[in-house]
Amino acid sequence: MLVPAAAAPAAPIADEATVLYNPQAVLTADLTLSPEAIADLEAEPDEYVKGTFAMATTSGGPGGAETSLTPAPVAVEARLKGSGSFRPITGKAAFKLKFKKAAPFLGLRKMTLNNMVQDESMAHEALTYLAFAALDAPASRSGYAYLRLNGEDIGLYADVETLDKVALEKRFGAFEEPPQHLYEGESGDDVLPGKAEAFEVDEGEEDDRGDLEALIKAVGDSGGAPWSNQVAPFADLDEMSRMWALEHYLAHWDGYAGHFEPGLRPNNYYLFSDAAGRFQMLPWGTDQTWDLNLEIPHRIVSFDSEGGVMFNRCLADEACFRAYWEALDEVTDAVEAMEAGPFLGATAAMLAPWQQREREFGRAEATEAKVTAAVTETAAFIANRPEEAREWLAANEPPPLPEMEEPTPWPSAPAPPSPAPPINTVSQPSLRLGQVERKGKALAIHLGLAAAGEVRVQATMGIAGRRVTACAASAEVAERSRKTIACPLTKYALDRLERHAYALRLRVAFTPQGGERTVVTRAVGLAAL
Repeated sequence: MLVPAAAAPAAPIADEATVLYNPQAVLTADLTLSPEAIADLEAEPDEYVKGTFAMATTSGGPGGAETSLTPAPVAVEARLKGSGSFRPITGKAAFKLKFKKAAPFLGLRKMTLNNMVQDESMAHEALTYLAFAALDAPASRSGYAYLRLNGEDIGLYADVETLDKVALEKRFGAFEEPPQHLYEGESGDDVLPGKAEAFEVDEGEEDDRGDLEALIKAVGDSGGAPWSNQVAPFADLDEMSRMWALEHYLAHWDGYAGHFEPGLRPNNYYLFSDAAGRFQMLPWGTDQTWDLNLEIPHRIVSFDSEGGVMFNRCLADEACFRAYWEALDEVTDAVEAMEAGPFLGATAAMLAPWQQREREFGRAEATEAKVTAAVTETAAFIANRPEEAREWLAANEPPPLPEMEEPTPWPSAPAPPSPAPPINTVSQPSLRLGQVERKGKALAIHLGLAAAGEVRVQATMGIAGRRVTACAASAEVAERSRKTIACPLTKYALDRLERHAYALRLRVAFTPQGGERTVVTRAVGLAAL
């Protein structure tokens, strides 16, 4: 089990956009574009054009009461999106929307409206992101919107939370730029030597890809250490194992789990680095899931079918394979417990009148018969997949660990390097992390602080692939001083320590008054109580 890098404690972020990501409701969306803007999208669909945008909640089905989510339409820039799902502006086009930084829409800078033309059930994305939520695995949220363009019905869309700085900070806390990044992997982009420049930088410094280069080097290193040991400081392999297990369980053939065409493998995923340069992997493009593609055998995703280079090397590594096996076991139980079948039935019933309106007035591509057939196929997949997963798990169970209650933690992330001081100056660190020890039911963290300011500490422990807080504390410092912060251990952490020793990941952040924040991380081993 890998001890993940701790995230800095962050104040809760007000999330006005929560209403957009309820998969049990359909909102309406109105996009207004000038004739010139529409002509521009016909000529250059990838270029943003200006318009206005509004959304409203509904009383249920189409034709009912609508309640606007904003006092008035907001300014927006829109472009078309998609590869296999791409449709021109004259068809059921999918959209990327971008709002002004000074005037966001419900706190959002960006929005993604997927046209679902490759998912005739119109339920796969909602089901997939609910499965990730059930495992507390990082991923987008999703809801539904019925789109009108200049008042004309277009149709039903998946409103998928765009992965950008806004979304990342809601889940992980403050995004530090530099050194953090969000890289987008598409059509064969993988962590291979010489391929760092192929990734699109969605967030972070475009010209500094040192974190990605370090990951690529570790993944490709053929040194004497086990692969998982050399990669763990640069990749949260517990989190990635859950992500890969979910992708394979859901048969996400168009993701990191493995595109059916080797030249396009992998596809549709993001790499997100924390302040220490340690990566997590997030899914995208999940419309073609919950289906074994029996009519296209080479698209069938088994639980160990070839995928991206990190997944392939994980299967060949003893510790990483064990983590993946355990993650798939957890995924199987969690997805079965989320009752995806009843949710699918309720979703199909909710969407049916909106789909009918799309067929009558909009730009529908799927007939009622095709929608019914797709829902039936998805229901069969949901019913059969647990048994298929458990058969694979039983046939591939790793041998028991000798005389150990659980795996030894893999190496944790290194502290981020301190910037070099300017020439001919003397640098005085604002934060020094001294001894860390357990005092009763708390950690005693000894610090040297060069000025007045605020200090925040958090320790986390890795449990079954999850990031769990072991303690968190903060304090105001009035002047330069040496200070000991008492960080009370949670009941969960104390219960674990009653049984055996454990490794924690400690992160200390100090923000001096009028200065820049300094962050120090350290792995801390605690003996059993």
